[in-house]
Amino acid sequence: MTSSSSLGKFILGTLVGGAVGAAIGMLLAPRSGAETRELIREELDNRYRESSDALREKSDLLKEKAAAFKDKMCDLSSELEETGRKTVSRLTDAVKKTSETPS
Repeated sequence: MTSSSSLGKFILGTLVGGAVGAAIGMLLAPRSGAETRELIREELDNRYRESSDALREKSDLLKEKAAAFKDKMCDLSSELEETGRKTVSRLTDAVKKTSETPS
């Protein structure tokens, strides 16, 4: 196993353990069940909103990068097409010149 893989697993385990510990702590806290459930609901709603916002931002960034990539590929395609046309034209001219020259 690589050290980065081990570190990633350690970090993931720490995060999961922290989340489980926090949930257990909330459930065992000296609050009523209704208060605890409300706190959990609010926290989940906050996390959902944060995740949705982050996902939306990443989605917008990905769309921008995809559009830029598409534009660049269209430009390159046009350049390649133009280069191909010029090459074919030069080859055609060269063939005409050789066929016009008496042997």
